[in-house]
Amino acid sequence: MSVRNDGKNITAPVFPSNAVESNDIRSNFTLKGEHNRSWTAENPGKRIGLRLKIDGGLIVSTKQNKCDAGLLLDDDRFFLVEFKGKDCKYAAEQLCETKKYFESEYSSYDFEFHARIVGKSFPNASTSNQRAKLVLANNFGKNNYKFYEKQGKEII
Repeated sequence: MSVRNDGKNITAPVFPSNAVESNDIRSNFTLKGEHNRSWTAENPGKRIGLRLKIDGGLIVSTKQNKCDAGLLLDDDRFFLVEFKGKDCKYAAEQLCETKKYFESEYSSYDFEFHARIVGKSFPNASTSNQRAKLVLANNFGKNNYKFYEKQGKEII
């Protein structure tokens, strides 16, 4: 099943109200995290987007690994975003666990998942970073993950 909308808001799936930060059309969707980190999705195509607080909003269990935030678009693309210091290996685990959560809890929807990590720094030579990239490529697809240092910005 695809995401449904009424032309102004995403109407399905329905998420708890305390997890929804916005559900509308805007030129930029910005997700903010700890340590002044942010990820901005520029929206020239005027897609409807639903910004979700996942950690502490949608998923409150301390036993469940989860990412910080998400952006669901009306074309079924679902960007899962984790804000980190340096531990991209753990960030990759959190993103993969969050994807599994959505695949289980919202199994009737055909989301196209994308992973984003916004962190302090990601040295390319780091073995941990290389492993994280491999995990994300295997779980999200080769072109469906990105790493950003401090601030992420892209056109959706």
